[in-house]
Amino acid sequence: MLAALVSVGFVASAVAGLQPYWVRSTPPPRRCGLSMNKRSKYAVRRPTAYIELREDGSDMWRAQDAIESLKAGGCGVIPTDTSYSFVTPLSSKAGTKRILELKGAGSEKKPLSLLCRSFGDIELYTQGMTREGFKMLKAHLPGAFTFIMPASKHLPKGIYKDGRRAWKRDSVGVRIPDDPVCAAVLAELDEPLLCSSLPATEDGDQLLCSFLPLDSKESASWCDRVDFVLDAGERPSDGSSVYDLTGEEGDVVLVRQGLGRMLDF
Repeated sequence: MLAALVSVGFVASAVAGLQPYWVRSTPPPRRCGLSMNKRSKYAVRRPTAYIELREDGSDMWRAQDAIESLKAGGCGVIPTDTSYSFVTPLSSKAGTKRILELKGAGSEKKPLSLLCRSFGDIELYTQGMTREGFKMLKAHLPGAFTFIMPASKHLPKGIYKDGRRAWKRDSVGVRIPDDPVCAAVLAELDEPLLCSSLPATEDGDQLLCSFLPLDSKESASWCDRVDFVLDAGERPSDGSSVYDLTGEEGDVVLVRQGLGRMLDF
C-alpha cells in the first residue's frame, strides 16, 4: 500500500505517540499518499491515533475505534475519492467548530460539505430538488462531484462565532463519494459527515501531518488536534467538481472544475 513511503514501524491500529507523515500529490491527476517527514528528529509525540488500512477497505475492522470516536462526536481524517478530508458527524457542534478552527474558516466563504450515505440523506437535508436535478445527481453520484443545494429545516443551523465572523448553513454541498473506505465508515453511522479537505502546501501537496516542537513556527499543524487518521494509501487530491443548484431559475452553475468531468446541460 505505502511500503515505499511509510516505515514498516508504523502500527496498523489506533495508537498514541506517532511519527510524522505527509500526503503528497503527483499530477496528472494528483494523488496523495503518506511518507516520512525529514524533520522527524525534532518530532514530539501527539495522541492522534494513526490507523493504516488497505486501499479497498477490506480490513475495516481496524478502524472500529475511529468509527466509535465519530459516533461520540469526534473529529478525524478519512480518505475520499477526491482527497483526504477532515470529518465530523453532522450533529456534532463541537466537531464542527474544531474543523472550522482547523481550516481557519468561520464564514460562508469556506463552507463544509456533507458526505451522504445515500440519496435519502440528500433528500432529507436539502430542499427544492426538481426532477431534472434528481436525474443529474442520480447520474453522477457516487462520484467526484459536490452539488450545492438549499438546506432543508432538518439540517442543523449551526453558527460558529469567534467575535468577528459567523458561518450559517443556509445551503450545503452534498456528496456521495465513490471510495470504499469512506463508504464503509458512513455505513457504520446513523447520520452523514461534515467534511473539508486537508490543507495543501505551497507546492500543491496535501499535508497530512507534521509533528513539530511547540515552539516551532509551524507548530500550528493540525495533526495533534484531530482524534484519528485513517491512512488507506494513495488517493486523488485534486478535489471534486462543484456545481451550484441554488439558482431561482433552476440554473446549474459550475463553481469549480475538479476530478468530475464537465457536465452537459
